[in-house]
Amino acid sequence: MLAIEIELLTGRYAATEHNDRSRAEWPPHPARFFSALVAALHDRESVDQAEREAVLWLEHQDAPQLDVDLDVDENVGRREVRAVFVPVNDVTLVGDPEHKLREIQSKVAELEGQEQTREIVAEIKKARKTVEDERNKLTRFIKTQQIAPANPGKEDLKRAAGLLPERRNRQERTFPVVVPERTSFAFLWQNAEPSKHREALQRLCERVTRLGHSSSLVSCTIVERHIEPTLVPRDGGEYALRVVGPGQLDRLEQAYARHQAVEARMLPARPQRYGEPAEDDSQVPCSVFSDNWIVLERVGGERPLASRGSDLAVALRRALIETHGKQDLPPMLSGHDENGERSTQPHLAFVSLPWVGHEQADGSVQGLALVLPRSIAAADRERLLRLLARWEGKCGDAGDDYSIELGTPIDLGPPVRFRLRQVEVPSKATLNAARWCVPSRHFVTATPIALDRHPGNLRSNVARTATKAAAEAEASIMDACQRVGLPRPSSVSISFAPLLPGAQHIRQFSPWPLRSGRTRRARVHAEIIFPETVRGPVLIGAGRHFGLGLCLPISERRRERTEWGSA
Repeated sequence: MLAIEIELLTGRYAATEHNDRSRAEWPPHPARFFSALVAALHDRESVDQAEREAVLWLEHQDAPQLDVDLDVDENVGRREVRAVFVPVNDVTLVGDPEHKLREIQSKVAELEGQEQTREIVAEIKKARKTVEDERNKLTRFIKTQQIAPANPGKEDLKRAAGLLPERRNRQERTFPVVVPERTSFAFLWQNAEPSKHREALQRLCERVTRLGHSSSLVSCTIVERHIEPTLVPRDGGEYALRVVGPGQLDRLEQAYARHQAVEARMLPARPQRYGEPAEDDSQVPCSVFSDNWIVLERVGGERPLASRGSDLAVALRRALIETHGKQDLPPMLSGHDENGERSTQPHLAFVSLPWVGHEQADGSVQGLALVLPRSIAAADRERLLRLLARWEGKCGDAGDDYSIELGTPIDLGPPVRFRLRQVEVPSKATLNAARWCVPSRHFVTATPIALDRHPGNLRSNVARTATKAAAEAEASIMDACQRVGLPRPSSVSISFAPLLPGAQHIRQFSPWPLRSGRTRRARVHAEIIFPETVRGPVLIGAGRHFGLGLCLPISERRRERTEWGSA
């Protein structure tokens, strides 16, 4: 086992989230730490071969586990982000004299990566000679710039005054920071045996002085004691972290040859889902719906609230059916068999995902998800992805195949137009399937449940009538849970008012079903407690295939902190 512990010397971690510059990265990503090791590897004139071999060995290991503080509160643990305008770097006298040199060095690196034919070798030799000439020319140029003129003119004085920070142009910068309660964390490679490389890795760790921003000072060391992980690689996990794989060192070195730490760059990495360790949950009861979601994130247009969510779900289904054509609709998409009757098999659900469960939540729809049934055949899933690709190609802007405008007219209320993009790793926690699928005994409705049968007058002023109707509604919800494959709840409490921050009152939702002439369903919010832990998504009731009856799991850890979700 290899365990590397990182101590935050200032008690804070300053690193920007890779897909949201207004938020701090937490937990720390393994790929960022690997890059810090590579920077330490190259901080000397000549690279130590043993250290290089150690880094190459590390990139071939499995994604590490983490021991990290997960209780970083949104209001206390994250510093409020404010825009700061800082002077740009000093380029007033010499501009960017290294630009041409970097271009030639990048060309050399590209040539060296090609098959070494006689012509390529000759071209590399010529390019290296050009690099040397440019380097000498740059040295002479900078030397002349450092000699002040004996009799400076007005232009010389004007350029010199422009060097002062208060005279330079300023650019907006943000410095998001996390302040965890526990100031140390660790990366753990449980199956790695680093004996051959331990000494070289220790030397590299000793030279890592920061992680993230230059103000985020750290001390890194290899530790021998046993450390229990709090995050492990796990399909469907709540967190998406960047990790590395074979070839990462080469990619970083080639990227540096291009950007030279001056031009914009993106850390090469691959996403890996992480979740909290759990006992074998293969026997945990789960519904007919899977955590295998196709997520469409809102990227523009209006911001509809959850009360319009079922309208959007209907419009999304309508758009896909129009793209497919009404002939030979698969039951997985239509919900009907070849005879036009309702399908008895689980089928696709179209679910709007609202921001709820956090004290600042506003109930806005952050995107939509195509929630697949667990029993879906591989061929049907492939067919759905091809259909989605056709729709994206039909509706997307030229040059951006994944930008979708959903402008289908909706029967009730004004049309809602907004833009969507299919994403593999959502930037918002609301769109993360893991957030809705966390195993729990306790679930609370984010959208109201449309009851499968009429319970009676829930609003009656006659106590006995209202009590009887409430009992019937609770029994209907218990039956609805069993109908989707979940155990019968031990208790259900209903409410007309929302039970989660950001959720909306049932009166703000359109009647269900939306189509006129159909019997309208009674709708209620509910708190559901199961006798055992179950795995979501908990999506129940008559409108479940269009996002009604979507429930948020409440974990023990969050309930203890009286916080039922994150933004």
